[in-house]
Amino acid sequence: MAELDTSTAYTEEQAIAGMIAGHRMAGMPPTEDDIAAARRVFRGESTPEEENARLLAQIVAARG
Repeated sequence: MAELDTSTAYTEEQAIAGMIAGHRMAGMPPTEDDIAAARRVFRGESTPEEENARLLAQIVAARG
């Protein structure tokens, strides 16, 4: 089995472009909010778990 090459460092723009392409191919293009959340995670400003909690809080608040 081939070893995963983790030596490649992607720029923020490359990582975001890959995320957008993957979501579009899956038929779920990301919103501007999705892209902003991905940028916060990439920059280390938040974690995926914090972004999930933020999204769930928005859903709950919208329900009233």
